[in-house]
Formats: sequence, C-alpha cells, structure tokens
Amino acid sequence: MACPQILTGSEFVTRLVSHIDCQSRYLGSYGYEALGQPGSIAATAMAGLLTLFIAIWGFRLLFGQAPDGRDVVGDVLKIGIVLTLAFSWPAFRTVVHDLTLDGPAQIAGSLSNPGIAATGGGFVERLQGVDNGILALIDQGTGRWSGAALEGQAGNATFAGTALQDDTALGWGRLIYLSGLIGSLGLLRLVAGLLLALAPLAAGMLLFEATRGLFSGWLRGLVLTLLGSVGVTVILAVELAVLEPFLRDALYVRSSGYAAPSAPIELFAIVTGFTLVQLLSIWLLAKVAFMRGWPSALRLPALPSGNLWQPTNINGPPPQPAPFANRADRIAQQVENRMSIEQSRYMRLPAPAGASGGGTAATAASAGSASSGSGGRNNVSFQPPERLGNSYRRNTHSRSISSRRRDG
Repeated sequence: MACPQILTGSEFVTRLVSHIDCQSRYLGSYGYEALGQPGSIAATAMAGLLTLFIAIWGFRLLFGQAPDGRDVVGDVLKIGIVLTLAFSWPAFRTVVHDLTLDGPAQIAGSLSNPGIAATGGGFVERLQGVDNGILALIDQGTGRWSGAALEGQAGNATFAGTALQDDTALGWGRLIYLSGLIGSLGLLRLVAGLLLALAPLAAGMLLFEATRGLFSGWLRGLVLTLLGSVGVTVILAVELAVLEPFLRDALYVRSSGYAAPSAPIELFAIVTGFTLVQLLSIWLLAKVAFMRGWPSALRLPALPSGNLWQPTNINGPPPQPAPFANRADRIAQQVENRMSIEQSRYMRLPAPAGASGGGTAATAASAGSASSGSGGRNNVSFQPPERLGNSYRRNTHSRSISSRRRDG
C-alpha cells in the first residue's frame, strides 16, 4: 500500500494529512489481516484461549454447580463476539473498522453549521488553502516598514503593540497551526489504526473475568478515537471558517497598497487559541470515554439459581436484610415482654376470699346473674395457669424418722 510522499513547499498539508490517513488505514486493515490469518501468533493464542475457556466450562459441569440459563446464554454470546472480532474481517470491517475511520467525518459533517461547510472545496483542500494564505501573508509582510499607507489603522512604524515582531508572530502562527493539525489528527488516527490492528488479540480478553478489563480498555480507546475525531474535525471546521475570511481580507489589504500591522498578532492568537481548544477537547473526551462505571449500565439483573421455569419478579427491589439488634436492645425487649406477661396474668386472677360480706354477696349475686343471663356458659370459674415449677414444689416440710419418733 503506497502512501503519498511528503514534499516541502506546495501541497504540504494535503500530502501530510493524506499520509497520516493512509498509515492509519494500513495499520487497521493489513495489521488485522496479519494477526488474524491462520497460523499467526494471534490465531494460535486465540485458539488456546478458546480451548481453555471450553475446558473450564466443562469442569464446571462435571464437578461444580450446573450453570443456569443466563450463564449459558452469556457464554455463547461471548464466544460468538470473540470469533466475529478475531476472524471475520467482513463483519469487523462493517461494524468497527469503517465506523472508527470513516464515521467521524460523516458525523462532523452533519453536526457542523451548513454555512461553515459550504465555503467550497474539500476539507483537506481548505486546510491547504489556509496554509497557502499564511505563506502569502509572510511573503508580502505587513507593510509596517515599507511606508505603506495606514489609513487610520492601529499601529505605526515606531510602535509594534506587542512583544512579538511581525515576522516572529507570522512564523510562530504557521508553526502552531501545523503542529496542532499534525498532533491532533496524528494522535487520533494512528491510535485508531493501532487499536484496530490489535483486535484479534483484544477479543480473546473478553472470555475471562480476570482479563475483561483489558478488553474494556481496548473498547474505550476506540470510543475515544471516534469521539475525538468528531470533536477535532468540528473544531477545525470552525477554525477554517474564521481563518479563511481573515486571510482573504489581510491579503486584499496588502494587495491594495495598505499596511496590515495588526494581522500577525491576530493570526497568532487565533491559531494558538484553536490549538489549545483541540487539545483540551481531546482531554475532555478522554475523560468521558474512560469514565468509571459506564459498562455497569448494561449489566443484566441477577437471576436466582433455582428453578428456571418458576416465575420470579426480577424487576422488583431486592430483599432487604433484617436489622440486627444489639445486646442492650434485646435485653430491654425481653424485660418488656416479661412485664407484659406478668401484668396480664395478675389481671385475670379472681377476687380474694377475705373480702367483706357485702362485697362477697354482691359479687356472688352479680356472678349468679351473669351466669343465669348467659345460659350457664360461665359456670366454670377461671383458673389461672400454674406457674412453671409449682408442680414439683413441696407442700410440707420434710421430717426425719427420728424426729417423728421423738414427737410420738
């Protein structure tokens, strides 16, 4: 696969961006085919991992607890995903490769302002046009020292208004523009190609719980390259929308014989600000892609390991464990229960026999009337329950044989 060579002078940005894109596609496609072909190191390692996974699953059936339906379906899906990512290039190219490398441009084109996208020419040609405009402005200069008419513009031949001279500001502006372009696109595109090439090795990490974090990191890296490419493309489109009319106006002013003393520092500020925005956007999107806990949102609810055909409410809240009372609370509860039992027992005792006569007669009369009115249902007096241990308690004092003989 022949990538375009980098030449100095004209078409530098076009060749550079095309070369970076070519290298990323070379890594993603040819690297994947080299690792996924039969007999390669990745194919041998993948076969070993699949064999180990099936052997462990068989040992679980022989000596361990039988897996439930959820585990069986999950393991079958894992094997299918691993085989698709590792050995099926048509499916991998459609689902992962083309989405990672070609998707950001389409997404950015639909997100960006139509007025920004309708300035004419392709995206790479517009980047090259901005670089050509900066070179033309460097060649013509600002006209500060050539005696060009200022016509009331800010700045003159004796006061530059900034710590950077005109030539220095123009030179640093083009340097920062090219560096930000190469750094952002090179980082995202080349890392995406490398991660796509390592897909046959990363797919095997999905089989085991101990290595699943490596697969998650690989997948998060692809998400970062996708989101970062979209963000950088949108930011570059906005930068082009700012730089293109600015450079056209500066070159028009210089071609009309007037000076443009404020153009160098303005160009330097524009390209520096947008380069910082590109780097910070990549950092922010990396925080989003590598945020902890986002795979837990896809975790299925746990099912009981009993009868699979018994309907259970898996969507309800999980059962809460019973609160555990400490020793002081348990003792207080026991004392309270004992006091309530004793109180209810003494309230049920009959009236004492030594009460007054009038009270006894009245009690008897009321008891007789209640008995006759109720049809004899309350004839049996209430007997309180016998206290524990009274059945074996002695009713008389124990006396020895000698004491009874002595007392006659």
